[in-house]
Amino acid sequence: MKRRIDAMTTANPPSCARCGGEALLWVRVPHGWPNAGGATVQGRTGVVLCATCDVDAPGAAALITWFHVHGQVEEEDSEEFVRLLVAWAEQVSVPPLDEQRLETEIDMWRRGNL
Repeated sequence: MKRRIDAMTTANPPSCARCGGEALLWVRVPHGWPNAGGATVQGRTGVVLCATCDVDAPGAAALITWFHVHGQVEEEDSEEFVRLLVAWAEQVSVPPLDEQRLETEIDMWRRGNL
């Protein structure tokens, strides 16, 4: 099954939420989880490609290397980039929603601690 992948462009490189460093790429991928009634809620979520954190992630090494060699996407190398992007994005997995952590963070935010 093919997934729609939206590569996002920004004036500044995205930051990696895991290490705080500069990420190479930000994409939006399909993501979903079951709600309280058991129905699946579908949406999209952002994921970054980080040369530090994702070096061992499936499909990431070739794309990270591509960025180190090319720096940015130009028309003449866009087909190779898309092929590597799709190979990586098809392997991206988004962890399930941790409802307890979410509730804890909401409570912290309400108390002014976040």
